[in-house]
Amino acid sequence: MKNIWSILLSVIVVTSCTDLESFNVDEKNATTAAPETFFSNAQFNLAKEVFNVSYTASGPGASRMFAQHITAVTYIEGTRYIKAFNWTPLYRDVLADLKAGKDILQASETTNADEESLKNNKLALFDLMSIYTYANLVDSYGNIPYSEALDFNNPLPVFDDAQTVYVDLMSKLDDVIARLSPAAGNFGNADLIYKGNTALWLKFANSLKLRMGMRIIDVLPDLATTAVSSAINSGMLIQDNSENTLFHYLSESPNTNPWWTTLVRDNLKYYVGTNRFIDYMNSVNDPRIGIYFGDVGGQYIGGAYGEVIPYASYSPVSDYFRNPTAPSIFFDHSAVEFLLAEAAERGIATPSPAQVHYENAIRASFEYWGASGVDDYLAQSNVNYATAPGDWKEKIGLQKWVALFDQGFEAWTEYRRLDHPSFLQPAPNSESAVVLKRFTYPISEQTLNGGSWKQAADAMGGDLYEVPIFWDIH
Repeated sequence: MKNIWSILLSVIVVTSCTDLESFNVDEKNATTAAPETFFSNAQFNLAKEVFNVSYTASGPGASRMFAQHITAVTYIEGTRYIKAFNWTPLYRDVLADLKAGKDILQASETTNADEESLKNNKLALFDLMSIYTYANLVDSYGNIPYSEALDFNNPLPVFDDAQTVYVDLMSKLDDVIARLSPAAGNFGNADLIYKGNTALWLKFANSLKLRMGMRIIDVLPDLATTAVSSAINSGMLIQDNSENTLFHYLSESPNTNPWWTTLVRDNLKYYVGTNRFIDYMNSVNDPRIGIYFGDVGGQYIGGAYGEVIPYASYSPVSDYFRNPTAPSIFFDHSAVEFLLAEAAERGIATPSPAQVHYENAIRASFEYWGASGVDDYLAQSNVNYATAPGDWKEKIGLQKWVALFDQGFEAWTEYRRLDHPSFLQPAPNSESAVVLKRFTYPISEQTLNGGSWKQAADAMGGDLYEVPIFWDIH
């Protein structure tokens, strides 16, 4: 009996010595992830942040209210610019994921030319999504952490000059465009936007180049003109609505359109169209109004911006946005055509005259939203490009503002750049005397990275709503 216990004890000792480390392995939670996982998660979190529905002045999603398409009826903090900005979702949940996925992919080995082409396209798309995200941050805040961002060993990154960042992003975008091979795939179904279609990603990249070039054309005209001309001459812009850059949601929470979450799941009656937006659409007999908004007793009525008002008296967003799978728009054909119309007015060679691109843009918007009557709409004297009031900035700016509904960040950004519609004004008792020109830095930066925050604020002229982004010189 004694010998049996000795043998058993020996087995236990040997097992303990050889397998003890296995007890520290968590077999239920993943310790590694594929690059595809990081790419999908970054896309989802980017869409979640850019198209978030929020009544607070917290980030890109609140720009629907800054563009004054909609207003909150009870909780009006965002319309009055009470500060709650937070860039953590973009740095931590988007850029950090893109970097992690890219690092894993770079360390992987390929065994043949096809695998190498696939890998190269994936790496290029990690870079492309990072470029888009950093550009969004610059357009929001101005100077931002960039060269020292995403380094966990450096909790106090410096803020880089906004113009310097933008120029570097445009250079990197050129590199991405050169590296993308339409003949090879990328992430397949893990790509939640184009489902692995590299040719469409190349069109998005060139369209983004067109937009970024036009963004800086008033301050860096030579660089901008070169970029815009290159994008146009590539022949690889978004050419119809089937090529739009859309984020596709699912029918089950938490992967639904943010509007569905607000309007249906949470049943919140917070948002209506503004009188500034709806009154303008009524004045030009715009058929899209019934697609954007619901009626009130057969009429479309906008509420006073930034004031406490009764929800039931004004037009809410339409039932279209109660569809959990309704996509969000990162870039569409209409926006490309408006940019081409502007390029033509600035003397840059374009496929058609400005009026043609202007009309193409409006037609593309009508088609996307399923609105009819575009010919009658364009024939009106106050819409027709030849007879509408104002200069080209006013004509393009007004119609672009209408077409960018539910693309709040772009609508607000293009308003800042084109200065139209000129009738937008801050809400009563607002925190700013003007329609805000930038987001102020997250309050946490003042305490957690105070030295870099102060240096950035001083360089721009203050951490203030009234301080414009470098490209906004008018």
